[in-house]
Amino acid sequence: MRQETAGVTEALLESAKKEFLKYGFHDANLRRISADSGVSTNSIYTRFGDKSGLFSAVVKPAADGLMEIYLGSISEASVCGSANTAIDMGSDGTEQVLKYIYDNLDVFRLIFCNSAGTEYEDYFDRLAGTEEKFYREFVRKYAREPQKISDFFIHVVCRTGWQYVFEVVSHDIPYEEAQDFMKCIREYSYAGWKRMLE
Repeated sequence: MRQETAGVTEALLESAKKEFLKYGFHDANLRRISADSGVSTNSIYTRFGDKSGLFSAVVKPAADGLMEIYLGSISEASVCGSANTAIDMGSDGTEQVLKYIYDNLDVFRLIFCNSAGTEYEDYFDRLAGTEEKFYREFVRKYAREPQKISDFFIHVVCRTGWQYVFEVVSHDIPYEEAQDFMKCIREYSYAGWKRMLE
């Protein structure tokens, strides 16, 4: 019985993912999801509460997984002891994050492009905000004149960094091409940070 329920839930979540990808959260329809998955709309309400709960069930595992990888990466970089090592570790972290996103690409398309009206519509902001905290500490530790690097500068740079990820996801860039693109961005960013820290 549990295996059957698990199979039904899996089919329902897959149908919901397709619906949310096609129509976005606001225009997605539970009746279409029900018809596609073979699960009654009452069963959807019983399992997930409402459309928002169903959307969260689709994206939460991957969203939590990415945040865990990202927090682990910046936590290690924050205690490494040198600016160059922190930057190198950041590059490794970027590769891990990009691979994870591409391993769960449909879910991150939902989060980045189709989550307006859900609890995940600010997920991008949460990622950028976490990065801002790290970079404020990074500047305090390693910049020769940290007062010259404003919090606003850090805010914009960190949001822009996540914007690059959004762009490769939203433009359906193939993984290998995205890797090359992000490598160029890392080299570009490294040169900029090196200059700012002098």
